Amino acid sequence: MASVATSSDQAAWEAIIGFLNAAVDIHNVAHAVHAGSPKSGPISVDFDLEERVGQASLCVLALLKLFNTASSTVGNAITLRLMHSCVKIGQGIVAQVDLARPSLLDADSPQIDAEQFYALWSRADVVALNERLTELIARCQELKPSISTDRLKLPESPSGLTISNSTNDGLNTELQKKSRDHPDEGSDDHLGTNIGFERSNYDKPPLVPKLAPIGLINDFFLETLAFKSMYDREDEVTEAHTKTLEWIFDNTAVDDQLQKHFRDEFILWLKTNNLGPIYWITGKPGSGKSTLTGFLYQHSTTKKLLQQWAGDRPFLVAGFFFWTSGTRDQRSQAGLLRSLLHQLLSANPHLIPAAFPTLWNRLRQMSTKERVRLSLEWSVPDLMDAFHLLLDAALPTMNICLFIDGLDEFDGDHTSIIDFFKTLSVGHNSHALKMCLSSRPWTVFSDAFEHDVPNGRLQDLTHDDMYQYAKDELRNNHYIKKAFRKDPAFEHDFVENLVQQADGVFLWVRLAVERILHLMEKTHSNEDLNFIVSSFPRELDDFFEKLIFKDQTLAHITEAADLFRLMCAREVVADFIKDDSSNSLTAWEVAFALNSDEDNSALQAQVKQASLEEIVSRYQMTAERVQTRFVGLLNLHRRRRLGNLRVPRFVDEKHGVAEPFFVYDKVTYIHRTVRDWLMNASGAYKRLNAVSTAGFDPHLRLLRSYVLRLKHPLEEVEHHRRLDEWYPDIALAMSHARYVDTDPSQLQQPFLNEMNKTLSWYWLSKSSDPFDHWARSAFGSYEIRMKAPPIRRPFLCLATKFGLTEYVSKELEDLGQQDGLDDAVDGAPEPTPLLSYATEFLCSRNKTIFPVSDPSLVEYLIRNPSPKINLRPNDTYTDFVTHAARTPWLALLRHLRDAHRRGWIVKDDSSADGVSRWEKIVKLFIEVGGADVNAVVVADAWDPEISAVGVLRLVEDASGGLGVRDIRALMEKLQVKT
Repeated sequence: MASVATSSDQAAWEAIIGFLNAAVDIHNVAHAVHAGSPKSGPISVDFDLEERVGQASLCVLALLKLFNTASSTVGNAITLRLMHSCVKIGQGIVAQVDLARPSLLDADSPQIDAEQFYALWSRADVVALNERLTELIARCQELKPSISTDRLKLPESPSGLTISNSTNDGLNTELQKKSRDHPDEGSDDHLGTNIGFERSNYDKPPLVPKLAPIGLINDFFLETLAFKSMYDREDEVTEAHTKTLEWIFDNTAVDDQLQKHFRDEFILWLKTNNLGPIYWITGKPGSGKSTLTGFLYQHSTTKKLLQQWAGDRPFLVAGFFFWTSGTRDQRSQAGLLRSLLHQLLSANPHLIPAAFPTLWNRLRQMSTKERVRLSLEWSVPDLMDAFHLLLDAALPTMNICLFIDGLDEFDGDHTSIIDFFKTLSVGHNSHALKMCLSSRPWTVFSDAFEHDVPNGRLQDLTHDDMYQYAKDELRNNHYIKKAFRKDPAFEHDFVENLVQQADGVFLWVRLAVERILHLMEKTHSNEDLNFIVSSFPRELDDFFEKLIFKDQTLAHITEAADLFRLMCAREVVADFIKDDSSNSLTAWEVAFALNSDEDNSALQAQVKQASLEEIVSRYQMTAERVQTRFVGLLNLHRRRRLGNLRVPRFVDEKHGVAEPFFVYDKVTYIHRTVRDWLMNASGAYKRLNAVSTAGFDPHLRLLRSYVLRLKHPLEEVEHHRRLDEWYPDIALAMSHARYVDTDPSQLQQPFLNEMNKTLSWYWLSKSSDPFDHWARSAFGSYEIRMKAPPIRRPFLCLATKFGLTEYVSKELEDLGQQDGLDDAVDGAPEPTPLLSYATEFLCSRNKTIFPVSDPSLVEYLIRNPSPKINLRPNDTYTDFVTHAARTPWLALLRHLRDAHRRGWIVKDDSSADGVSRWEKIVKLFIEVGGADVNAVVVADAWDPEISAVGVLRLVEDASGGLGVRDIRALMEKLQVKT
C-alpha cells in the first residue's frame, strides 16, 4: 500500500508541474498582449497556444482522475488541495482561451490579434490568473523545494497592474480617494516574484487598490470555515438497514397507528408551513435517532417534498450531527455554525460577502502574503452574526431546511442551543426555514418541544424495523437460516421475543444479533438459541458489562483494558494541545503501541519503509484486537470525506472518491452510550484500570509508537526540511512524554532521544550552518530565526518548553558528566537559556500547546546552573526576538507584567495551574536563585518602565493571593538590606 501511495503522490506532482508549465506559458502570452498597445496589430507567439491548452487540459484530466481516488492513494491532504486548485484554475484557463479563440489568427506562425484579444480576455482576468498562479507556485515551492522551477517564471514588471473603474464598481469611494492622494500606499509587492503589468501610456485610469479575485477570497472563507472532522459523525452514523424506515416514504399501507401518524405528520411538515418551522425527533438512548435523522436528511423523497414547500424558489438542505465523543468542533456551537455556514455558502458563494461584510472587504484588499499569514479564530459571536446575516440575505429568495442531530450531545448549555433554534423559528423569514432536530427526551428538551412543536418518539415507531433487521441478519447464518426454514413459527416467535426484550432500543438488537451470530454453532438447537437470548440483560449498561467482564477471560479483559487506556490517554493529550483531528487513535498508532516486546526495536531498528506484508499484518492484528476484546463496542471508522477540502458534499457518490488508506482508520465507540458507560469513573473505568497490565503506561507506549512509526514509514523515505509534516505528531509524542507516570525501565529518556536522532536523520541539514537542527525550526518564524542568536541544543530547549522535567534533568546530568555543555561558537551571542524557556508560560497557556511553567522544573534548573545553556536568574543573554540584553529574572517579570495587561491573571484562582503555582516560581527565583530585587523592566511599546517590586505590586490586587503580598514584602525587605 505504501508503494501505491508513493506512486500516486509522484503522479500527482508530475501532473501539477506539467499543468503549471503549460498554465504559465498561456498566462505569459496574455500578459505580453496586455503589456503592449491594442493597436499594435498581430502579435507573434513563440509556441503553439492551442498545444499548451491541450497540455493543460490533459494535466487537469489526470489530476481529476487522481483526485477521484485521492483519499486512498495520495497520502498528503496539502497535495490534495494543490490538485484541487490546479483543476479549478485549469478549467478557468480552458474556458477563457475558448472565449478568446476568435483572436487567434490563422497564419504560418502562431499570431494573436491584439485588439480582439483585449476585448475577449480582459486585463482584470489576466491579473486574477497572475495572482492565483503566483500563490500556487509559491505553495508548491514551499512544499517541494526540490522541484524544478526553471519554466515557472512569471513576468516581472516595475509596477502593479492598474485596472479601470469599470472592474471595481463596488469599491469604496473614500478608499479610491485615499489611493489617489497617497499613491505609494497602493503599491503591492507581496507576491513571490514581482509580477504585474507596467501601465501603458494609452491607459491611465485613477489609481485604486488592487483587489484580490473574488474566487480566491471565496475559497479562503470556505477553507477556514471547514474542519477535518466536519463530516465524520454523519459518515459514522449507522445507515438504515435495507427495507427499514422505508415505510416513511413508500406510500404502502401502515397498520401501526403511531407509525401512520408520524408519517402523515412528518410529510405534511416537509411540504407545507402548516405545522411550523421545527420538528422534534426524540427517543431512548440507542433507539436509532441518528440513523433516522441521517435517513431523512439524505433521502431523495425529502428533497422532493421540500421542493413542494419551496414552490418556484430554490431550496438548500444542510445538516450537522453533534458527537460528544468527537472533536471539540463536533460537539460545540462553533462547530455547528462553521459546518452550516460552510455547507450553505459552498452552494451559494455569492452570499459570502453578505455573511462576512467587514472581513470580506478587508481580505480583498490584503496582499497574498498578508492572507497567508492571517490566522482566523472563529468565535461563537462572530459566527452567530455571520449566520444571521446569511439567513437575512438568503431567505428572501430561497428556502432552507436544516437537520440537526444529537442536541443532547452539545457540549454546552442546552438551554442556549434550544433558544438559538427557537429564535430562528420566529424570525420574519421563518416561513422559509425548517429545522428537524433530534435529542434524547431529557427534561430540558421535553419542556421546550414536546407540547410546542410536532414530534415523534422513536421507540414507538421501530418495532417492525427491528424485526426486519433481526430476521435478515440472523438469516445470514447458514445454521440459523436452516432452522428458520424448518420451523417458520419458531422464527417468528424467536425474533419477536428478541425485539420485545429490546424495548425500542435498536442498539440492543444490534448487539444481541451480533452476539448470537458469534456464539451460534452447528450443533445448537432451537432451545440453545432461546437460552442464549435469555442470558442477555435487558438494560444496555448491564449488557455492556456482560460482554466485557463476564464473557471474557481475565487475560482478554486485560488486553481490553490496555487498549482502553491508550484511547483515554490520547483524548487527554489531544484535548490539552487542542489537536482535535488526533482525538481518536488510528489503527497504525495502536499497532505500534500494543505489544510489550518492541521497546528494543524502537531503540535499535534502522529506518526502513514498511512492506505491504507488514502493513497488512499489523493492521489485521490491531483490527482483531479492537473488535474482539471490546466485543463489537468499538469500531474502526474510515473517513470517507475530507472536511478541509472544498469539494461537493456528494463527492463520494458522484465522483467516486474512494475510502482513505486503511491504516488511518480511527478507533471509535459505536455509540455514545458505550463511551458513557466506559468512562464512568466508579464503574467500568475504574475496573479496567485495575486489571491493566502491570507496569503499562499508555503515554509511554504512544511515545514509543511514534518512534516506531518514524522507523517504519508508509511512504518512500525522503530527507527534507518540511517540519510542518512532522510537527503535529512531534507535539503529540512530547506531550505524551510529559504525562508518563509509570516507567520502571526508565525508557522515557531513550525514547525521546531516539525520536530526536531519527528526526535528525530525516532532516536535510545545511552544512554551512553549525546550528542547523530540525527542532530549531519550531522556534519562531523563518524571518525571526535567521536574525536570532543560535539555539544551543534545540531539542533540549524544546523539551523544556514541553515541561519534560524528568527528561531535562537527566539530560543535563548526562551532559555534565560528558563535559558536553560548553560548545559555543566564538563570537556568537549568548542564547536563550533553559530557565527562560521553562518560565515562558508563567501565568497562562492561552493560545499555545505548551504547558504552564512547572515549579519542579524551574527549581531543578535554578539549583543546577550550567554555563551557556542553563544560566542563573541574573545572568545576561541575548533575547531571541528583540536581540536586547536580558536575564531570566527580567524575562519572568515581563511575563508577569504582560499577563496582567492581557487579563490572564485570574483572581483567587486556587486551581493547580493558578496563582499559587507561579507564586512558587517567583519565590524560587528570589530565595534560591538570588534574583535581583532592584531590577528594572524597561519600557516597551505597551508598558512603561517598572521596577521588580512594582511588577509584584501590579499583580498583587489582580491575583488576590496573600502569597504575592508576602513575596513583595520579602523583596522590599531584601532591598533594605542591600
